[in-house]
Amino acid sequence: MYRTPNPLIKTLLKKELTLALAESITCGLAAHQLSTCKGTADVFKGSIVCYNEEVKRYLFGITQKMIDKHTCESKEVTEALAKKLSGLIKADIYAAITGLASAGGSETKTKPVGTVFYCIKYGRKIYNERFVFRGTPLEIRKKACDTLYKMILKKIEL
Repeated sequence: MYRTPNPLIKTLLKKELTLALAESITCGLAAHQLSTCKGTADVFKGSIVCYNEEVKRYLFGITQKMIDKHTCESKEVTEALAKKLSGLIKADIYAAITGLASAGGSETKTKPVGTVFYCIKYGRKIYNERFVFRGTPLEIRKKACDTLYKMILKKIEL
């Protein structure tokens, strides 16, 4: 696990790529961690924290029908966030992250607390992943961020 997202920032700088995020479960933690690295200002365009369902609906245009069918914490909504983000911020790479850090949301037996959905849009390609982490809400969020950085790094190093 990365202590900081330095390898990602260094690779983005080397490849002259930019990044934008849509953060739900991480509540801005991914953007905060990126901001601690030298060179971030040259490659990180910004992050929109869309923790609340209303933000997903009004800012990103996620329909209530989609939310009712799949929930806010789902592959489908996460992918829609990544795609819509490209219309809000100009970047080379768009990443969205949703999930359940604590009880009281849309958790089920097949989608327990700790489930995190990722979508990365890079060029014309869309990459979706799902992981389940254990720990406190903060530990889950930190693991979610670390995994996000590794996933983006892996996709741009292909």
